Amino acid sequence: MTEIHADIVPNLWFDREAEQAAQHYIAAFGGNGRILHTVAAHPDAPSPQDVPMVVEFELSGQRFVGINGGPQFTFTEAVSLEVRVSGQEALDQIWAALSEGGEELPCGWLKDKYGLAWQITPTDYYDMVTKGDDAARARLMSAVLSTFGKFDIAALQAAYDGS
Repeated sequence: MTEIHADIVPNLWFDREAEQAAQHYIAAFGGNGRILHTVAAHPDAPSPQDVPMVVEFELSGQRFVGINGGPQFTFTEAVSLEVRVSGQEALDQIWAALSEGGEELPCGWLKDKYGLAWQITPTDYYDMVTKGDDAARARLMSAVLSTFGKFDIAALQAAYDGS
């Protein structure tokens, strides 16, 4: 079988806020991103003429495409973007930026002001969940499932340690 080298680029459908959302996400990631290019709407396209049809942007090295396709499709929690962060300060910073105008959800999830679901997960969680015994992992999962809103890394560690 031939090995296939391909990039996976998430495409995000917006009503008409793709460029605004891209700028918001770039700011949320501390400027670690950029708009790569925009494509104007075709005169016969369903996208309004005063906004670009396509906005390609990058966040932390990952490419995304924002499409201004109109209101017929909206985001659901069936698809989310997970952001793995190191340390409580980084978690707090990105959580504050992405949740502004949005909604906090259980288990470290949020919906941003555009309705896109995000999971803001500390890398410490993955260190804990892949190590230790079954009892430690069960305590960790109990702490995760009882969390509403953003994670407190020290609380997750305490639950994992059994303290």
